Amino acid sequence: MIQTLPLTGHCPRCEADARRLAYQRRYTLKSGQEVRVLRCRDCRKTFCDRFGTAFYDLKTPEEKVRRALHQGIEGLCPEAVARIEQVHPTTVQRWVARAALQAQAADQKVITHVTTENIEWDELYSFAGAKHPDEAAGDPAEVGQHWTHCAMARESRLWLAVVVGPRTEESATKLVEDAAQRLAPACWPLWSSDGWAPYVTAQVLVFAVVIHFIHPKRRGRPKAPQVVPDPRLRYGQVVKERVGRRLIAVTRRVVFGVAELIPLSQISTTLLERLNGTIRQHIVPLHRKTRSFAKCRTALETQTLFFKGYDNLCRPPGTLKGKTPAQAAGLSDHRWTLRELLTYNAAVTSKIP
Repeated sequence: MIQTLPLTGHCPRCEADARRLAYQRRYTLKSGQEVRVLRCRDCRKTFCDRFGTAFYDLKTPEEKVRRALHQGIEGLCPEAVARIEQVHPTTVQRWVARAALQAQAADQKVITHVTTENIEWDELYSFAGAKHPDEAAGDPAEVGQHWTHCAMARESRLWLAVVVGPRTEESATKLVEDAAQRLAPACWPLWSSDGWAPYVTAQVLVFAVVIHFIHPKRRGRPKAPQVVPDPRLRYGQVVKERVGRRLIAVTRRVVFGVAELIPLSQISTTLLERLNGTIRQHIVPLHRKTRSFAKCRTALETQTLFFKGYDNLCRPPGTLKGKTPAQAAGLSDHRWTLRELLTYNAAVTSKIP
């Protein structure tokens, strides 16, 4: 006999309300955890309460998967994690891919309508498969030099967007688009970056305004419409001059906006450069002078997206007094646990502790 239980969530197959879900049965895993099987009265399909999580359809105990993912996010390579947990390295990589999907879903849902005064951009050099594309025997989009482009809200240390790919104008434009989509409609922060020229083009493309001219009374055609950046856009660059590897001068300049109203001291990428060090420490393929480099761009992007969600929701930096970036930005009322991140997309509230 089907017993109705108070549930929170929805049917993952037909999106029916939780009131249409009913208890079907339960079973026990080898680890001793109990899993409920639920039935939807509308579509008449069944599913377990682990459906939609990183642990769905896994025979490995949750604690072991969670421990392996935590070791990987703290800087251990998949081979080292595999030796500790006595599994195959490919298994660890599959767990990371599952975790990245959950972290990306949580990040896209929570990190929205951000309000900030300053946004910093920067990029980290890395490679996948081989440093030089001509030496790589594979798809150029997957193998070769790749850069991790990052955008961060300065006040909350919130990681807004990341793009893994070649250092091109397309990557810069996608980074600006993704970061702009996370902002509140009325938020027009000061954007700061280094002196890389494609960032200027990306700003114009994303925050473009088309000006149409009125037909003059005299003879002749009117002026063609012009595409200009939005007057509310504020953007500055930190230009560094080097001789060899030695830094000799740092110049700050205003690119878009009223120069008199933008203090040059606010144009800075210092905090994002500090985040770059944290990223290299936690994301294994970005470690310098090691054999843990990614074999393809997809593997590098997967680990980066996993750490992005973990860093925003679970890891409190030392400068925020125990708060996570999402808490500092007012987007979350508590510090997420790793299991909460991995089970974010669950169809119903699981009773597994």
